[in-house]
Amino acid sequence: MVSRTLVLNSPREMQDWGRGFAKELRPGDVVALVGELGAGKTTLVQSIAEAWGYRRGANSPTFALVNEYKTPRGTIYHMDMYRLKKSELAEFPLEDYWGLGLCLIEWADRVRERLPASAFEVRLKITDPQQRGLTFIPPKKRRAA
Repeated sequence: MVSRTLVLNSPREMQDWGRGFAKELRPGDVVALVGELGAGKTTLVQSIAEAWGYRRGANSPTFALVNEYKTPRGTIYHMDMYRLKKSELAEFPLEDYWGLGLCLIEWADRVRERLPASAFEVRLKITDPQQRGLTFIPPKKRRAA
């Protein structure tokens, strides 16, 4: 996989990209989602969860911190680091989730130094009200299957 930047012209295009990306993901993968408020991080998670067979609608775990979605392909751990203070980020048991299932982390730039080298990164940027820029960065080293 190679780094690439795309322009997505609608939420539908974001969802389509997410469903395609979901086919490449497997239990144990970590995906770092980075972008400003409203950039589409949760929309992307929803499309990945749907592609894995989760039918109840993923929602942002801003206050729960972690939502767990049981799917036919495995468990998805959807995390949100947005509201945690620096001391709380340091205490959050992030590494305990590695290897348990697919980890999708919103606001992952707040815990970047703790992410495994095998993490994928997806950077989202608002370019206009309907359009988003998406930069995909594959892992430095993909973990063994």
